[in-house]
Amino acid sequence: MAIENFIQKSSDLSSSIPPLVATKIKEILKKENKDDTVDVYSKENVKIFDIIVNARREICIACVSIDQIFSFNYIEVFKSILKNNIKLKILLCDPHSDLLNHIKYLTVFPNIYESLTSCLSKLCNMKIVSLSTKELSNFEIRIYKTIIPHNIIIIDRDIQASGIILVEPYLFGITSQNRKIYQISKRKNQEIFDLHFKSFLKLWETSPEYSCEWEEL
Repeated sequence: MAIENFIQKSSDLSSSIPPLVATKIKEILKKENKDDTVDVYSKENVKIFDIIVNARREICIACVSIDQIFSFNYIEVFKSILKNNIKLKILLCDPHSDLLNHIKYLTVFPNIYESLTSCLSKLCNMKIVSLSTKELSNFEIRIYKTIIPHNIIIIDRDIQASGIILVEPYLFGITSQNRKIYQISKRKNQEIFDLHFKSFLKLWETSPEYSCEWEEL
């Protein structure tokens, strides 16, 4: 009986809303629900390799260490990408940051220092040994000294049809393999896409370039 009364009251309330107000409410709801869905995947179900190798113009990556997000041989993939005249920007945590221990606990990444220094070593070795002058002009490594809330991969930010962002938010106490990946399409979610890229760009612009001296390898 209580449920029936509730349903009746709800019906009475909706019928008492003036037509103009009801139209405005529908417009607001429609605006908030406009094809802005974000796809959510378990990590093992995201085809990161396919997304990376199909980039057409630029790839931006921000994470603690690339070893944490890529299960494939990313050095060989990066070499192939750079040969195709695609820009590659990589933003990694500063291995000497005072915040590294805090980042380790946030990301549940116990071997963070070893993984990070190994990753930087591989990238620097690739940069110094394997890349042509043209490829070097499209490749840059920078290091941040703060805590970021997620891993992020941005593909083709300037191309409406193929622009994709993959976001892996850090959840305290949740290991990498148990976190979710959010896939944001520039075509379907331009406002959300641009917001995430703007955040990446702010961090990129305030982060120093990693020098890749031989003694660091």
